[in-house]
Amino acid sequence: MTDNPYDSVPYPTRPRNETHPDRLAAVGTLFGMRPAPVAACRVLEIGCGDGGNVVPVAYGLPESQVTGVDLATDAIASARRMAAELNLENIRLVAGDLRDVGPEYGEFDYIIAHGVYSWVPADARDALLRICAARLPAQGIAFISYNTYPGRHLRQMLREMMRYHTRSTADAARRMERARSFLHTLAEGRLAPPAWRGLLEEETRLLLEKDAGSFWHDDLAPVNDPVYFHEFTAHAAAHGLQYLGEADAHLMFDPRRAAGVEADDPIEREQELDFLRCRRFRQTLLCRSGIVLDRDPDSARMSRFLFAAPARRLAGGEIEGLNGIRIAPGHAELEGIVGALGDSYPLPLPFDDLLPYASGPEALAEILFALARSGFATFHIHDFPCEETVTARPRASALARWQAARSSLVSSACHTPVELEEADLRLLRLLDGSRDQEGLACACGFDPREALTWFARMGLLEG
Repeated sequence: MTDNPYDSVPYPTRPRNETHPDRLAAVGTLFGMRPAPVAACRVLEIGCGDGGNVVPVAYGLPESQVTGVDLATDAIASARRMAAELNLENIRLVAGDLRDVGPEYGEFDYIIAHGVYSWVPADARDALLRICAARLPAQGIAFISYNTYPGRHLRQMLREMMRYHTRSTADAARRMERARSFLHTLAEGRLAPPAWRGLLEEETRLLLEKDAGSFWHDDLAPVNDPVYFHEFTAHAAAHGLQYLGEADAHLMFDPRRAAGVEADDPIEREQELDFLRCRRFRQTLLCRSGIVLDRDPDSARMSRFLFAAPARRLAGGEIEGLNGIRIAPGHAELEGIVGALGDSYPLPLPFDDLLPYASGPEALAEILFALARSGFATFHIHDFPCEETVTARPRASALARWQAARSSLVSSACHTPVELEEADLRLLRLLDGSRDQEGLACACGFDPREALTWFARMGLLEG
């Protein structure tokens, strides 16, 4: 094994739309901040790995300046190759320790640290928050994900059991093999008390489905320290940072007051909700302590945003959006709005484009605010550019074509991963703008029209 476990067992990365500056800026705007324009901003990703998230950010925001830092030299080398082959000049990729990020790096409007805080030693956690406090400008926003109690207790128990069971095995592959074997024995042995069995079966199933990189680094790594939400926010406050919100903003709202939490203090309220939900993971946004936030946003702000939702009609007539949220049929105005969102999804629609489906701007704002708070729809501040029609000589993004040559996952213009079948991958790789549809049919061996229309809808084509 090398000194760095991330060089020994790679941890593949992918686009995560919850980390995109668009998401951070949207949540900041909702709560009264004035974040930097997404189209021309400064972005730092700490723990960027092989660039699967940060390089697509740089590609999609060519007027922005993007920096990625990771301790794994092999991963950074892969990220640099990707950026070089895409001819990106707006990204810098650094192989180094996050504790060494200093003033020479400059300021960043958005700082991203996904999968770092709970998985590094205490001094590195301190350094991470110190960097956010020092490198964010007045209206800057940081994204930090971490494991949380109480929901993480069961996974931590299994982690401790696996680490004990494999303590005498140094080889990573053999250690993972033994850990997985132990999980099978635990689930199939059914020796635990009946009250525990369902929990253990579900948790072991989730662990056994994980890929090698996630399994090794998330669950067998030497450091994995969950915290309670109030502990994390206290740690952030000690560095001059305050809680802004969650990247999954809908989880901050309880429109039906189903949880029964009445606390006015946002930290107290979020902690109580964690207890009730047995939450195990958070994607928290932070800003400077001196920023005055509006903790009670209303529908009047909705005209600033764009909105997206799949809006799939189910057999019983209900319409399902994101996060499994369903709405009942029978409200013509609401159905018109979500129908328009569904026709456009995953590309977001501006507020003004939805006005024809509503009785007026105030009614539209109320409906969109309800959809966003419930989690049925997402709200955006950035209008992701892409080609929404199939041109005479269609061209896929260079990023998607590069990815299609190496993986079944490609990045959309909206910074989401799209899974493709082999035939679609073959077609996508041909879309360099040099062929018309007849030429594409000859080259790929099938009529490409339906696939091309779908590519345009998914945000994979460029003008």
